[in-house]
Amino acid sequence: MATLKTALKHLLTGPMGGLFALLLMLMIIMRLMPGQQSFGLMHSYLSFHSLVELTCVVVAVLSALAIFNSYRTLSYQYLCVGSLLALSAVMDTLHLLSMPGMAEFFSTNTLDKAIYFWLFARLCAISALLLLSLSHFSDKAARFPRLTMMLFLAAGTLVVIAVLGFSRQLPALYIPNQGLTLLKIMLEWGLAVLAVLAGIILLRSARLRQRRDREMLTLAAWVTALAEICFTLYGSANDEFNILGHVYKAISYILIFRALFLSHLRYPWQALNDARSRLADQEQRWNLALTGSGTGVWDMNLETNEVFASPQFHQMLGYRNGTMPRAAEIWHERMFHPDDRERVLASFNEHVTGHSEHWRCEYRLLDARQQWRWVLANGQIMAFDEAQRPTRVTGITIDIQARREQEQRLAETRQRLQTLFDTTPLSMLVLDRQGVIHQHNSMLEQLLKPHEIVIGQDNIWEWVNAEECSEALQYWQEWQQQGDTASRESIWQHELRMSLCGHDRTEQSLWTEWVISSLPEEDMYLLLIEDISARRQATELLIENAGLYRSTFESGNAIKLLIDPVSGAVTDANAAASDYYGHSLDTLKTMTMADISLTPHETRQERARLTLLKREGHFETRHRLADGTIRDVEVFVASIVIGGRTLIYEMVHDITARKEAEQGLVLLNQRLSRDGLHRQHLNELSTRLFELNDIVGVIPLLEEHLPQCFPDTRGELALRIEELGQAHCITWGGTLARHPAFEYRQRLTTTTGALGRMTLQAEPLDDEDRHRLERMTDETARILTLMLINLRLRTQLTNHAYRDALTGLYNRRYLNETLPDLLAGASAASPVSLALLDLDHFKRLNDTWGHDAGDQVLVALGDILTQRLRATDIACRYGGEEFIVVLPGASAAIAMIRLSEVLEQFGQWSMQAGDDRISHLTFSAGLVEAPRQGHDMNALIELADRALYSAKHAGRGRVHQFDDALIST
Repeated sequence: MATLKTALKHLLTGPMGGLFALLLMLMIIMRLMPGQQSFGLMHSYLSFHSLVELTCVVVAVLSALAIFNSYRTLSYQYLCVGSLLALSAVMDTLHLLSMPGMAEFFSTNTLDKAIYFWLFARLCAISALLLLSLSHFSDKAARFPRLTMMLFLAAGTLVVIAVLGFSRQLPALYIPNQGLTLLKIMLEWGLAVLAVLAGIILLRSARLRQRRDREMLTLAAWVTALAEICFTLYGSANDEFNILGHVYKAISYILIFRALFLSHLRYPWQALNDARSRLADQEQRWNLALTGSGTGVWDMNLETNEVFASPQFHQMLGYRNGTMPRAAEIWHERMFHPDDRERVLASFNEHVTGHSEHWRCEYRLLDARQQWRWVLANGQIMAFDEAQRPTRVTGITIDIQARREQEQRLAETRQRLQTLFDTTPLSMLVLDRQGVIHQHNSMLEQLLKPHEIVIGQDNIWEWVNAEECSEALQYWQEWQQQGDTASRESIWQHELRMSLCGHDRTEQSLWTEWVISSLPEEDMYLLLIEDISARRQATELLIENAGLYRSTFESGNAIKLLIDPVSGAVTDANAAASDYYGHSLDTLKTMTMADISLTPHETRQERARLTLLKREGHFETRHRLADGTIRDVEVFVASIVIGGRTLIYEMVHDITARKEAEQGLVLLNQRLSRDGLHRQHLNELSTRLFELNDIVGVIPLLEEHLPQCFPDTRGELALRIEELGQAHCITWGGTLARHPAFEYRQRLTTTTGALGRMTLQAEPLDDEDRHRLERMTDETARILTLMLINLRLRTQLTNHAYRDALTGLYNRRYLNETLPDLLAGASAASPVSLALLDLDHFKRLNDTWGHDAGDQVLVALGDILTQRLRATDIACRYGGEEFIVVLPGASAAIAMIRLSEVLEQFGQWSMQAGDDRISHLTFSAGLVEAPRQGHDMNALIELADRALYSAKHAGRGRVHQFDDALIST
């Protein structure tokens, strides 16, 4: 609401202020000039007076009609304003007829009688302006409009009776040859003050939102005040101030008419043009979104067996617009991949026959380069004929070639990993926490032959010698219980003796080394088994026969050392050890294990103690060569007595290459597992997003699944989705770092603008890991963009499927899907009323004013039904000019009241059609109630149609409820 100072500034500096200044200056100039008679003869004055008064009467009537017809429901404020303007027109008419020289009615015409009617007319007009300026009145519809209008009519009648019947008893207002009385002057000044006050309040009125209307009504009030001042200055009926006052009066009425009548015609047309412009912009944005998203729209006519493809569909497959075939048979024969054809047609026929709610299928299409391209199609039946057979299927198609190629690469990578698993020279198997075998390679079968392995039944602990099984099983369980803590060793490694039985039930024994490591899968482990029977036998022979020590020690290519268990000094070494470490034998014999091994001193002391206690052992460590190179080695130890001195015999194997291969295999497996897990979660997110029916559910889904798609990372997804009304930011993995080791950003963009931005921070292991994170981010951003655009398009298609395009009401398809369930649940305590409406004389209306006017009438009735009915009620356009209204929980009596209100408001609606005005429209309706008249939808509609026919036969424009008397008709 503008302040008074600002409003006065706008008024006085604008064209309205200029007009008011001109009229004020004209009155002042005439006041300064000597008085004169403008009309010499009373007859000439009466002609001018009649013309001005008739103009004011017509303008007042039009202003009142503008108010009565510009609002669907009149509040008390506007009802009183219209009544006052109409009453002022009546009083001005009586003022005109009461002037001396006019034909006499009821009583003798006198100037006093004419002035009294004048004063009452001015009081009504100024009171109407005062009511327009007040903004604290409620906008609710008047409860007793007819009673209010009757009160105004009674007040006007009393005034007429008082002036016509008791004119002699009323005080004189004008005395011939003397002029105006003091009472007349005071009354005119009082009206002038009221008019000025109304103008000031109008300037600050919040009810009139258009500043131009406020200023025009304010000027009308102040010009009325000038007119009232003029009527305090005239001395005779035809002098210049009398003439000027009538001119000012006519100007004020024209301003009121301009503000009330023409503005109510201009504003609706402006609103309509703005709505059309917004609709055109929205259509253009959707077309741009379809073009940028790579989503194609198709429409299949099941009656003509033709397929229409959108320009985006052509562009997605590389075709020029309009070059793709229209006949469905050509699509079946040429466009579909031969391996996919039967599957696609079977799934499509399943949807068309009503066995599935939606059609969704992945298959290959032939593009313009004669290459097969994977696509994802989604469709739904959109139209039915009178026999409820589907006639039209509409849907969208998305290019998923990139996703299919990635899945193929992942499958090939898994196949290569499986090949490595099957062809490795070591026996490998996958087991669970209990030791049950889930997978193994062919080397294990050769190792255990002739024992037969049963997947899912054989337990590895059944193979272990009974004497060692309990102890080994205890170590295994303790290793598992350590969990993922830092104290847990990466592998579980032991030498075990296996006892196996063949077909002949003979027992075979062999020594093996078991190495177990965890797999990324939960509670699954990888076991490597190596046959060390020969090495074990050699060690035992060495322990049993120390005399063969030297020959055994120096022979072969194995690296061998003799170590003092207390000091760790190297007491002896073979030539292979000298060649391996790069030191001469003499130098080696002066070194200690601290110079060679990277294992801490405490750990070496503990290993030496265990070796002396158990006489043998096995471990892995790292040794330093003479050139500083660090190598991974596997050391087999045993205690040996030479010359009465107990030493530790070490046999060293270089396992650097094996360790690198194992680490590479573990790293590759981890990467494949992460990639597979990411794609699994991403596919699940894509599926969940595709199943959504409302874009509001996008944010919760992303908050749930994005942390699963990108574990061990920090990320942020900022979205700006128009339907959600505000920006959303989804984060995972903690707050983003200001200076991360790795950061990658990708925008979610379409041709119409950006939907958001995705940021990922992590600590990649190498460049390949970095590229993997970038690739995952790009793929996720692209899929999210496509899914969001797909959700928008599917929401729009769903709205088109259930809404009537003209009126915006539900269509017959929605009614057929929802009404049977409502009727099935109807009961005496919770009835369901159904009404069938038909517009009266609608064909005549179309023939007279055209189909555009008929469409506007249908839209108007749809708007009235939407306003009058509850949110739970269903208003449906059944066909042509027929409508069906369903009122759940309402009895027939309540439904009758609501429909009568709709009928009354529809009768008050009107519209301009050329030079004519369409008004007083009606409809006839038939009303039934469930379960009193049954539960079957078709039977109830037929009964409502009978009641509708009865209403038509009774004179139209009414609502008839079905009763038993109509059964025989």
